[in-house]
Amino acid sequence: MKSQQMGEWNVREAEKLIESLTGVLSSRIVTDRSGDIQEVHVLTNEEVSPKQTVRNVESALLARLDIPLDHRKISVAQTDRPAPAAQAPEGTMSLVVERAAPPRPDGRILYVSHRTETQSSNRAVVTVTVEFKGDTYQGEAVAADLLRARLEAAANATLRAIEATATGVQQNGDQAPMVALALDGVRVIEAFDRKYVLTAVHALAGRDIIALSGSSVVDDRIEASVIMATLQATDRWVRGRMD
Repeated sequence: MKSQQMGEWNVREAEKLIESLTGVLSSRIVTDRSGDIQEVHVLTNEEVSPKQTVRNVESALLARLDIPLDHRKISVAQTDRPAPAAQAPEGTMSLVVERAAPPRPDGRILYVSHRTETQSSNRAVVTVTVEFKGDTYQGEAVAADLLRARLEAAANATLRAIEATATGVQQNGDQAPMVALALDGVRVIEAFDRKYVLTAVHALAGRDIIALSGSSVVDDRIEASVIMATLQATDRWVRGRMD
């Protein structure tokens, strides 16, 4: 098993990665003198359950920084609103040592539902519904009725729904630019008796091509995990373009 000791990463880099996850407001990593991770404290809102947050933290650290971490070292505290910055009394350790950037007033692009329909021609149609600012948007993709193809279709349908979201915001008069997203790939990996979905996306911004990635722990519905990983990869970038 690889060490959790600091090598090509540092504590703040890992904390920033955790704070980029859905629902996370702030985080604190505690290491011992040798640099091994002893505790990970995470403050979240109610958008994601504590159990899912633990899995997301595990997955993100492993996928992005190659840090294997025992889930028992992760502690999650929830609040129904962004936590104010607070100074801990002398001699104590504060759970929140640096407040993360507050969530945007209009929130994130949220996963609502998806459905997969199998046609008689051995084709599968995947439809994904997302929500933004109270409005819902759909994306659709068609693929061969095979597992790998269906997973890629779930990711592509999510990208189409996100593009529809940006287009809808523009049509509502918010002057959002057009968003172009292309799937680079979907991969399922297994580590520490769990499966993880990794998605890679190319975002086109003018003449630039931006590489985005997301990850999610696989639960009972693997297609839903693909959708969550795709949203994690694209949500912040797309909303940044819609500001």
